[in-house]
Amino acid sequence: MKGAPMDEARRTDRTRRTGVVLAAALAVVALAACTTSGKEEPGLGPDPSTTASSPSASPTPTPTASSSTPSPSTSPTLAGFSLADRQSKDWPELGGALGIGLESRVGKHTGYVRVVYEFSGPDVPNYAVRYVDAPVADGSGDRVTVAGDVWLEVLVSSLDVPGESAPSPDDPLPATLKGTGVAEAKAIWGGFEGIGQGFIGLTGERRPFKVTTATNPSRLVVDIAR
Repeated sequence: MKGAPMDEARRTDRTRRTGVVLAAALAVVALAACTTSGKEEPGLGPDPSTTASSPSASPTPTPTASSSTPSPSTSPTLAGFSLADRQSKDWPELGGALGIGLESRVGKHTGYVRVVYEFSGPDVPNYAVRYVDAPVADGSGDRVTVAGDVWLEVLVSSLDVPGESAPSPDDPLPATLKGTGVAEAKAIWGGFEGIGQGFIGLTGERRPFKVTTATNPSRLVVDIAR
């Protein structure tokens, strides 16, 4: 009977150790979920839907000896993406107050690359986005040096002229452009007669795109198929 208290102490110690190990495992799982989850732009909703059905989980059949060439794989098409020019309903009229440009950023998503222009004002931008043969400055008509093989011109209104004390906008970090096909996407800072102009330089050929807007903060979003 003298061993009973000692056995009870051992059982209590094992229970405590099991609880510590379980808590540590749960913490690791929670940390992994936080670090691997993607970040969406607030107010933009989920990734664009696709028009093709998702691939089934069933294994791919092994080709037989009589097969001459493998059947081509079908890649899903992002809904709403095209090469057509895009513009807001009221363009080219001036829209709400955007203030000045704060930054642009580039992020990779499944099937597309997202370029976001953020502004200091509260309103939704009027916009026009289209492919151009060459990047040419609005107003002067001078050729602008923009990296890339093809270019999307991005116009927004209504932008203010930045004051002398206004901070310069932030362009995407070079590391965020790697593997995106975006060679350059500098921020749109101020406007010429209320119209701000920017260019997205892409490598390779023209790719389908779509345009959306968001507020809180005010943003223009250009999604480009990869």
